[in-house]
Amino acid sequence: MKKIQLVTTTFLMATLLISGVTLASADEVRDVTTTGQIEFTPNTDEESVVIPPETDPDVEIDPEVPGTTGPLSLVKAVTMDFGSQVISNQDQTYNMVAETANLADGSGQVPYVSFAQVQDTRGSNAGWVLSVSISDFSSTTQNNILTGAQISLNDPTIQYAGSNTTNAPSSHTSGLQLIPNAGSVPVMTAETGQGAGVSSVVWGNQADLNTQAADNSIEVIENSAIQLFVPGSTAKDATTYTSTLSWELTSTPGADA
Repeated sequence: MKKIQLVTTTFLMATLLISGVTLASADEVRDVTTTGQIEFTPNTDEESVVIPPETDPDVEIDPEVPGTTGPLSLVKAVTMDFGSQVISNQDQTYNMVAETANLADGSGQVPYVSFAQVQDTRGSNAGWVLSVSISDFSSTTQNNILTGAQISLNDPTIQYAGSNTTNAPSSHTSGLQLIPNAGSVPVMTAETGQGAGVSSVVWGNQADLNTQAADNSIEVIENSAIQLFVPGSTAKDATTYTSTLSWELTSTPGADA
């Protein structure tokens, strides 16, 4: 019985080989490619957080309007205080009192550069324009308008919080004048293909502000990048004159924004 069984097995193997049937498994596979995927949509719900343009000192700054969300928002603007000045019959230019910011560790406030910040999380790269206008400096007294007063914005810089610097917007030219009731002027412009992420136009030199703060003889720390000109011929009452700055962010880039 054993001899017959052996012959039968040999015969079957020979038959399979002759007929071309392969007994081995499929070809070996050692290289495979697959895909990874993520989809992004415009950010409409996440609350905006101001990203300070200067990392030193370490400060925390609240949004101009609490609860601001995207996808295209102006999260920070500038409040301009030109201090208390003596009435003069001569033309005068006054530096802005430096704005302050809260230190992140809660230990107090420090002088900080002034800036306006736009956050764009639309994902469309459609561009935008940030503009500002001002009203008259006025009061409720007899000489209620500071006729001829105007603000100058000097030496602006752009701080762009993005790895692709070609996406950074552009700033206005130095010496831009804000003339009351003369309409809005652009201060930061992102052409089509620019402005995605966090962009700031900055006025002021933080190192200079730090130096002033360290000098105990200086009572009022000033930011000379923002100045107010008042003609000597303008009658001035002993009171406070105020102006409204209107900041506007539009999603259409270019001169016709």
